[in-house]
Amino acid sequence: MIRSWIKTGAAHVMSRTGLDKLAGSLSGARRGPLVIGYHRVVEDFAYSAETSIPSLLVSLTMLERHLDWIGRRFRFVSLDEAGARLDGTDGREDPVAAITFDDGYRDFYDHALPLLKRKGIPAAVFVVTDLVGTNRVQVHDKLYLLLARRYQATRAMIEGRSQAELEEVIRKLEEEGPIPEDTFRPFYSMTWEMLDEIRRAGMTIGSHTRTHVLMTKESKRRVTEEAAGSRKEIERRLGTSVRHFAYPSGVFDTAAVDAVAAAGYRFGYTTCAHRDAQLPQLTAPRTLLWENSCADPRGGFSGAILNCQIHRAFDLVIRCRQRHAASQEGQYGWL
Repeated sequence: MIRSWIKTGAAHVMSRTGLDKLAGSLSGARRGPLVIGYHRVVEDFAYSAETSIPSLLVSLTMLERHLDWIGRRFRFVSLDEAGARLDGTDGREDPVAAITFDDGYRDFYDHALPLLKRKGIPAAVFVVTDLVGTNRVQVHDKLYLLLARRYQATRAMIEGRSQAELEEVIRKLEEEGPIPEDTFRPFYSMTWEMLDEIRRAGMTIGSHTRTHVLMTKESKRRVTEEAAGSRKEIERRLGTSVRHFAYPSGVFDTAAVDAVAAAGYRFGYTTCAHRDAQLPQLTAPRTLLWENSCADPRGGFSGAILNCQIHRAFDLVIRCRQRHAASQEGQYGWL
């Protein structure tokens, strides 16, 4: 609670004085289109947080508060239009924002899509193609359920192991006591029919790999298959060109960026301010938000905190933990 009061107070001071922009520039943030990322959209945050990773959730009410605040300061654009700012084909300098959602959860179709259509806001969905139209769920969601509320242990496990190793952990945990199938229902992905409807509504469909692997933990062959295979599957199923890719968990290194480039994507999105010097368009930063990322100590929405999140003012304190160029002997070091 004390940390929340300090954060809120600091955000108000920085927003009033312009220190938010200065701190963002010192942390490595660069000018360009604002790209916002979400995951699941739920009706009741407290209820869903009992069985879900909280930092992947935003309530429909809070999402609308975010969008209204951003919409008063930025012009909402599609991800293709944001891409034109990234590659320099659009030289305008008015502030624009693109809204994205990761993983392809079905609650995007149920909750977010009606809100976005009502407000006339374009958005993009990054889908995990092997889960589309199935009752299988994300590895991180299944691990979280199996490990109950021990999220710190779960997060360390998710970020430190390959997909095959995580599947083996799940298998052993399920032997001790499987989870009833109905428990997985909120975590189902959308169907191809839903994605086609979303595409026809003017939304962008991008790739989030085939199985949501952490690309820095897999072999070169697996990374290549995940990036290229997902793009081909979306294009085959929906008959549309796929130009945008989001790295699962925002994790990437030189080898991952090279695989995304070889797969034919024009733009790639991360979760930190680091840009690959050779392929900056494939390492465009996003700001990931959730229910409490812009909440004051009472749980209400704080525009001052959202303002600091957008300018990455807190990045000076919370540094990036990734070694992005490990395959090149730490060229960029710890960020």
